Amino acid sequence: MSKVDIEIIGNNICKAYSSNKYILKNISFEGRIKDIIGICGPNGSGKSTLIKIIAGINSATKGNLIWEIDGKRLNPDEYFRYFGFVAPYLNIYEEFTPVELIKVVTKIRRTQVSNSKIDELLDKFYLEKHFNKPIRNFSSGMKQRMKLLLSVLHSPIVLIYDEPTTNLDEKGINLVNLLIKEQINKNGIVFIASNSETEISLCNKKIFVQNEKNVV
Repeated sequence: MSKVDIEIIGNNICKAYSSNKYILKNISFEGRIKDIIGICGPNGSGKSTLIKIIAGINSATKGNLIWEIDGKRLNPDEYFRYFGFVAPYLNIYEEFTPVELIKVVTKIRRTQVSNSKIDELLDKFYLEKHFNKPIRNFSSGMKQRMKLLLSVLHSPIVLIYDEPTTNLDEKGINLVNLLIKEQINKNGIVFIASNSETEISLCNKKIFVQNEKNVV
């Protein structure tokens, strides 16, 4: 990952699903290099909604989101080039084997990955013994590790993780912690939406979405 200056700023973000029902209201934050930003709140409070807005998947009803890299403001349709995304609701193509899916994703992203790099990744994510097995036959933990692998495949500068340790055992949880540490060492940014005290304890900034007030 080449060193770049990145800022992700939310200004008074609101999200309404009807004229008088807001799931998010007046959320503001600033994310810069080496920030690990926790998005906190009970189930149904809007954590996943905010994660999707940050990723440009959903748009805010009011307020604005700014992604700026080396002084250049990005359009929302450019965000995907710079982030890796993992969430319980994210589907992957389960008819493929891990090797096939890696090659499909790199083709979609118009990047390249060597066979030696694929082997290295499969080993890192504890999938080396399953390289030729259809993903539909994976356990839930293995599928989660496959999602995590794909999230870093293109060396993104931003990781956006919604409940990243879902279905993971201790070894998988340690892997998530390693990915976050590596990201920060590379001057990246990490967003984590979670109810886990362990995950949130990693964060140097927090966004609280359980009511109209938020603190960063």
